[in-house]
Amino acid sequence: MENIINYMYKNIEDKEKIVANYVEGEETAKITTLKSDEIVRFTNYLNSIMGINNFKTKIGIFLPNSLAFVASFYAITLNGYIIVGINNKVTIDELNNIINVNQLETIITNNELEDMLKQSEINNIINYDKLNLNDYSNEFTLQKLSPSFDEIMLISYTSGTSGKYSKPVETTFKNVSFVSEEYEKVYKLNENSNCITVLPLWHNFAMFACLTSSIVAGSKVSIMKEWNLKTFLNLNENLKPDIFPGSPYMYIDIINNESMLHKLTNLRVCDSGGDSLPIECIKKFEKITGAVITEGYGLTETTSLTHFNYSAAERKVGSLGKCVSNTECKILDLDGNELPNDTWGILWIKGPMVFRGYVGKKIEDTENLTKDGWFNTNDVVKRDNDGFYFFAGRFTDLNMLGESDNQFRNLENKLYQFDGIKRVHIKVNVNKVGNFPYFDIVAELKNNYTIQDLYDYINLNLKNFVINTVNIVETLPTTGTGKIKRNKINDILESKEMVNSNEN
Repeated sequence: MENIINYMYKNIEDKEKIVANYVEGEETAKITTLKSDEIVRFTNYLNSIMGINNFKTKIGIFLPNSLAFVASFYAITLNGYIIVGINNKVTIDELNNIINVNQLETIITNNELEDMLKQSEINNIINYDKLNLNDYSNEFTLQKLSPSFDEIMLISYTSGTSGKYSKPVETTFKNVSFVSEEYEKVYKLNENSNCITVLPLWHNFAMFACLTSSIVAGSKVSIMKEWNLKTFLNLNENLKPDIFPGSPYMYIDIINNESMLHKLTNLRVCDSGGDSLPIECIKKFEKITGAVITEGYGLTETTSLTHFNYSAAERKVGSLGKCVSNTECKILDLDGNELPNDTWGILWIKGPMVFRGYVGKKIEDTENLTKDGWFNTNDVVKRDNDGFYFFAGRFTDLNMLGESDNQFRNLENKLYQFDGIKRVHIKVNVNKVGNFPYFDIVAELKNNYTIQDLYDYINLNLKNFVINTVNIVETLPTTGTGKIKRNKINDILESKEMVNSNEN
């Protein structure tokens, strides 16, 4: 394993090397590029005002997906600071919490977000859009740093689907270096690879699957600010990318516009992460495009990658895949007893991707992390005899272990087979009806579908499930990576945003 910072040094040696493309425009693609030359100039600028640090001080990146984000990622690291990636959709309250928890003094932003930063408690704002980088040398003359693997490289924030604030995760050079090299292997990246980057770069999935894996491979990333199907197709047509890490809702959107899918033949690797992609959606995508979607698994606390379906030849559709290299996994019951194969339980993980702790907490005070490096994911999984792992859900969502977990996944897959479903959230009740759990469904339907259409489908196809309530809402809230914000569901059900509901 080589330190990620050494790959950065290699990538800035060639001043004309294109590190990233930025694509915008629904009808005609406008493409701008980031070369190593600009990264070096910005690194020198940051050094002129901040100086070299020893990975003790933090600098925030408060930017949408952009070339500026990539340049900032390099410049902060090469100057010896710790990166704090900030969700550009945060509220002022959340932003101030991030500033205070991390003791941030400086944040890099752009014209779009500067006004919001001025309302916050930050002291020093660097607006990338207002800099004239031509005033700074494109010769890298700074001291080359050699941080240890145990140094903190960045603070990664969880998606924030539960609790008031997202959790700040201390991510080390070892975590980043290991996972970046693993993504390079599982994607089979080389210097000619080109990775579509539409997932939010502040989040672990995009940061490592797209950005740092490309740093390791010396390849390009092609960036979209946010998901837009027409812009995505423009990017695909003009730049011919071969890698597409996406979220389930992106693949579902593509499937719903299947007349355009014949244009995606250049894609070599399609990876779905951030949440489970229903099996029915995988089958539809693969049937139309001929491409293969491989799924993996990982949490922010495990630097986004612990399991992966390595190839079309060696995969099980609907599984998380197998453990990546140098990774130990065990499945325990609630009393800490290890469970045999084909038994649902709580997944624990140990390996070079497991985080050091949460900001401001000692390891012994960090929930779910043991002193000897085992991390409790709180996810309910089982492992088959071939070493493939299958996901039932978060333990807090399922509320119980047992047969209901398998039913939960089956119910989710069957609901997504209904053409009218756009997104769906399912809750398993703690109480049981007879020998079965019962389920509450909250769904966002596509246009021209009604709750009656959904009930007709349920009554015809889901007779083996005990459905307690069905609620239709205008919009299910999601994070930047497409995960449903479970902590906001009750607020929506109690508000006027509810369209219809019914109880059996």
